Amino acid sequence: MPQKEAVMKGTRSCAALALAVGLILPAAAQPAAPPSPSAVLERAARELVTALAAERERIAAEPRRVQALVDRHLTPHVDLVTASRWVLGPHWRSASREQKKAFIREFHTLLVRFYSAALAEYLKGNEVRPEMLRFQPVRSDGSGPVVVRSQVIPPRGEPIPVHYHVHFRRGRWRIYDVSVDGVSMITTYRTSFDGQIRREGLDGLIRALAERNRRLAAEPAAAR
Repeated sequence: MPQKEAVMKGTRSCAALALAVGLILPAAAQPAAPPSPSAVLERAARELVTALAAERERIAAEPRRVQALVDRHLTPHVDLVTASRWVLGPHWRSASREQKKAFIREFHTLLVRFYSAALAEYLKGNEVRPEMLRFQPVRSDGSGPVVVRSQVIPPRGEPIPVHYHVHFRRGRWRIYDVSVDGVSMITTYRTSFDGQIRREGLDGLIRALAERNRRLAAEPAAAR
């Protein structure tokens, strides 16, 4: 199954995931006691919605602008090491340090480009508004992972459940998995990547991801 199609169950879920995951922005300053993760995500969502609305015209003319915004605001708040370790499963333990670094680099690039393309496509025909996102409160003392449950309310159709799996690392809440309509990003990629690793080895998967990323970088944004 193509990597771009592996995460989603159709266009509706694709846009929801891209919008939801792309809404993670840094909190201005972390107090000594960690705030509620749902409060952090909700506040960050409003900040990103404002930024997307402000740059809507620029994004329409330059869709790759979304990629720069996603990479700037999202990557520091995703635990790519944990996500990569879970995606590779048992293959992570046997991977060399160089293979792990190469996989994290290509996996990060794949996610950023995928989310950015889906967000840019969503923005073509839909207005983003803070009220589109509803977060359920959750309390945590920061001692373990938690699930932040939310909904994306699209302009048409039923609300889409989006669940963030987060844990507290290095002074902030970091996402290591996202589930949309019950479909886990980690589980879906792990299933897809496992088959490819068994056929071609981990180096084969890394080469395939690198080639896909190069191809996506060369394509016009509108062609994605």
